[in-house]
Amino acid sequence: MRVENGHGKNKPNIRKFAENDMADGFNSDGLDCESGGQKKTVKVGTRGSKLALAQTELVIKALNERFPQIDFQMVTMSTRGDRDTSRALLEFGGKAVFVEEFEEAILKGDIDIAVHSAKDMPMEIMGGLTISGTLPRACPQDVFIYKSGRSFDRNDSFVVGTSSLRRQYQIRDMYPNAECKNLRGNVGTRIQKLEDGEYDAIILAAAGLERLGIIDGSSGCLEVQKDKLTFRYLSTESMLPAACQGIIAIETRTSGEVYDMVRAINDTEVYTQLTCERAVLSRLNAGCHEPIGVYSELHGDHVKLSLMKADAASSDKEKDEEIQIHRKTVEGNTAEWEQLVELSLIHISEPTRPLYI
Repeated sequence: MRVENGHGKNKPNIRKFAENDMADGFNSDGLDCESGGQKKTVKVGTRGSKLALAQTELVIKALNERFPQIDFQMVTMSTRGDRDTSRALLEFGGKAVFVEEFEEAILKGDIDIAVHSAKDMPMEIMGGLTISGTLPRACPQDVFIYKSGRSFDRNDSFVVGTSSLRRQYQIRDMYPNAECKNLRGNVGTRIQKLEDGEYDAIILAAAGLERLGIIDGSSGCLEVQKDKLTFRYLSTESMLPAACQGIIAIETRTSGEVYDMVRAINDTEVYTQLTCERAVLSRLNAGCHEPIGVYSELHGDHVKLSLMKADAASSDKEKDEEIQIHRKTVEGNTAEWEQLVELSLIHISEPTRPLYI
């Protein structure tokens, strides 16, 4: 088992479906049509943004391919987080405001499944519910977006739009004079604010941009020019992603037919990544707002886990606090991922030097 500084390769981490990932003893023949020839209906809850709808369509497509005898119906819901876009999320409940109403709907029977961006899910899930499956992971990286023709030197002063402390600390590590301002709204709204001149640059997740078709990540290019904008992929060395970034989480009750269906389409490697990365947040007693980056890479029986943690207590640039960013990478056997999580936490604040165990 090896522990060192640094990060994994900066390539999109796309996984294939685990074709044989069936729940123990589960047989899809047990989900035949109801009497009278009517299809059994399963309701899939989603937010109404273009990205949420696109991700939910991916989930329904996977379920339809596996269970053509079931009628999967999309149910669009509005959450507190969608209705209040004027305030920072931390001011009225954090990322839970995008999740809790879906969880209540599952428990009341209004929907059977909720589809989430895994990186936005709080650590606490309501009793009786679980993340029962994931789809293949999209590119985990962040993208630095600005108007084409503009350049940024390390000591330049400019305004960056991002509400994430993780992104704020890391971008200011790259550009010490950058000023970070709150950025809310869906992907299209955020890009429009950049085009309107409210920011000199913004930072968004590559997964959302690619799933919406705004940019094509299949070429492997590090920089994309489109519609007078430049989309620059940030390496995981300089901008470690949030835990579970690029992962679609599928939430259901902890047991039952719907749970079994989702387990049948679950991507086992990505589910291991989700479990491992959320375990780091749990051990740090952190949610999805703290300045913490976590990314795991699986290559057969080998796993590489990278962790970034910032010590600064505030993102307020005017306080001139010194931001200390600690980075650590641990590697070992996939079966030992829990030990790797502990090792990454033990050594995260040590001097940045390779450490072998």
